[in-house]
This record gives sequence, C-alpha cells and structure tokens, in this order.
Amino acid sequence: MTQDPASVAAGKSALRRPLLAARARRAPEDRAAAAAANTAHLLTALRGARIVCAYLPLPTEPLEAALLDLLVERGVSVLVPVVRADAPLDWCRHPAPTGPGAFGIAEPAGPRLGPTAVAGADAVLVPALAVDRAGRRLGRGGGHYDRTLALLRDVRPELVGVLFDGELLEHVPADRHDIAVTSVVTPAGGWHRLRR
Repeated sequence: MTQDPASVAAGKSALRRPLLAARARRAPEDRAAAAAANTAHLLTALRGARIVCAYLPLPTEPLEAALLDLLVERGVSVLVPVVRADAPLDWCRHPAPTGPGAFGIAEPAGPRLGPTAVAGADAVLVPALAVDRAGRRLGRGGGHYDRTLALLRDVRPELVGVLFDGELLEHVPADRHDIAVTSVVTPAGGWHRLRR
C-alpha cells in the first residue's frame, strides 16, 4: 500500500521536530560520550575497508570528526561530501581544508571527485535522525543522501546510519525514492545489521 506523498512528508516533519529538539537538549558531555562510543564501534566494524564515504559531523551529531583521521592513519581512503543544490553529493578526499558550505555545514575545499565516487566505497556513513528496523532513514529533509545513494544500484556498499541510543525506531515514514540503510551504529548497541 502506497501512502500519499503529502502524508509521508507530514509524518516525517512531525517526527523530525522532536528528534532535533532532543538532540539540541543533550548535554555536551553526553554528546561527546555517544560520539566516542560510535567512533570506537566504527573503527572495529570498518576494519578491512579500503574506501569509506563519511561526513564532517555537526556538533549535535553522534560521531567524532577524529574518526576520519583515524581511518586515514590506517590507510583507508576517506571521502567527505560537498552539497550541490538539488543534486547528488559531490565528494572530496579527506583531509582537505574546509570552509563554510551550504546550510552552514563545514565542507572540504579540495579537488572534487564527482558524485559517482561514492560507487567505489566499501561503506557509506549516513547521517540520520532516526532509522527503523527495515532500514528506513529519517534525515534532515534535504534529500541529498537519497539522491546520492540512488547512484548505487549496481554496487552494494554497507550503508550505515549513525545514531544516538533511542533513535532506532519501530517505524520511520518513507517515500518510494527513500534509500534504506543496511546497518546502524549506536553508542550502547554498537554495530547492528538490519538487512543486506
């Protein structure tokens, strides 16, 4: 049964507001502890990865930016996104100088690799406000990751939603164009495979 796109959008918006508010209310030490735990889980789970698409986290997200440097020290090629209007994300190799990008998010200023660079990744870390047990992900509403992950039809990297505890839900509203993640990482639960 397909849902009306307007009701899906309303459901996403109704779910997004309290999740964003809960993240904003978290104490800095709670955020730091959650980010450190997720970083430790990801360092274990990504052992053996050659290319990882990651992101430069916002202060309210449960991921340490240091993870990217730790992966690079291991010899992993780490790519970080560059937002391009209503298009798939472009990618840049980490580390690179950063500057303010779209939506006030730090973006790399290095050479662009193009949107299809994501197709070479072993894993893609995907920012999420919530994910359900079927892998449906609630993002911030820009659609950048869904447009990007749609490029992966012929390849199957691990798609990892990065969450706080309590953000793995029973149901997340989704449109037919939304791309599900294959696993999640949470501070207390660690790495959890949802589907493959």
